[in-house]
Amino acid sequence: MDRFTITVAPTTADDSLSIRDAMQQVLDTLAIFEAAERSFGSPREEFVWRLQRASTNSPFTVVAFAEAKNPTVDVSAHVERVKSTVSSGIQEIVERGTAPAWLTPPEAEIVSGVFRRHSNGIGLTEIDFEQGNVVVLDRQRSTAGLQTLAAINAAIDVVSGLSEREAYGEIEGVMVAAGRYRRRPAIQIQTELYGFTWCQLSEKLVKQFGNEHQMADVWEGRTIGVTGVLHYAGGAKLTYIDAHSMREVIEAERVDLDSVMDPNFTAGIDPHEYLRRLHDGDLG
Repeated sequence: MDRFTITVAPTTADDSLSIRDAMQQVLDTLAIFEAAERSFGSPREEFVWRLQRASTNSPFTVVAFAEAKNPTVDVSAHVERVKSTVSSGIQEIVERGTAPAWLTPPEAEIVSGVFRRHSNGIGLTEIDFEQGNVVVLDRQRSTAGLQTLAAINAAIDVVSGLSEREAYGEIEGVMVAAGRYRRRPAIQIQTELYGFTWCQLSEKLVKQFGNEHQMADVWEGRTIGVTGVLHYAGGAKLTYIDAHSMREVIEAERVDLDSVMDPNFTAGIDPHEYLRRLHDGDLG
C-alpha cells in the first residue's frame, strides 16, 4: 500500500534505452512526489521514499516504498494522499489542460523534463500507484502536457510584472495542517485560487485555540474563513497570511425543490398574469 512502481521503456522493443535517461526519469518522478508531499505541510507524517527493487533490463523498473521519519507514526493514510495528489495532478496537466495548485514553477520545470524525454529516447513511462491506479505517459500525452505548461508559463509572464504588496481581507479554504511557519504557530489552508497557503496565527488566536495539536483537533478538514493581512509576492502569488481571526464556513444545505413547490400557488392563473395582478393589487 505504501509503494509505487515506475517503469520506463523505449519507443519499440528493438530500440535501446539509455540507463542514464531512465534513471533521471525516475529521479524526476520522485521529485514530483516530494513536491506534492511538501504541499501538505504535515511534519508529523513526514516520510522518505526508499528503493525496494530495481531492474536495469528493458523495460527499466524501480519499486519504491515510503518509510516514516518517525517510526512511531503510521503514515499510510498520508502516503495515499500524496500518491493520489500526484496521480490526479499529472492527469490534470495532460488531460484537462490545467495545473494542480501545488505545482510551483520549479516543480513545473521538473515535470516538463519528464514530458520532454518522451520525444528523445523514452517511449513510455508507467507509474503504478497501486489499487488499479496507473498513469501512462507516451509521446502524445507528454506533448499535451508540455502545451499545458507552456500556456501556464505564458500566463505567469503576464502577471510577473506585478510587485509585492499587502492587503487586508479574508480567504476561505479547507484547513489541511497545523504547525509552524517562519518559526511562528500557523495553520495551512487549501484554496481553489491560491492552492496551499500558510496562515501565521496572532497571539489572540493561539490563546483562544491552543497549540497546533489542539488546532488540528478543532479545525482540520473544515472549511474556514481566515481574516488578516494577505502578503502577496511578485506576480500576484499569495505567500502567507497574518491571521487575526478565523470562522467556520457553514455550507448551505441543499433544498429539495419538489418538497417546497406548490403547483396550486397561483390558483391556475398564468404566472405572468399572476405577477401583474399582484403588482397592481388586483389579487383578492
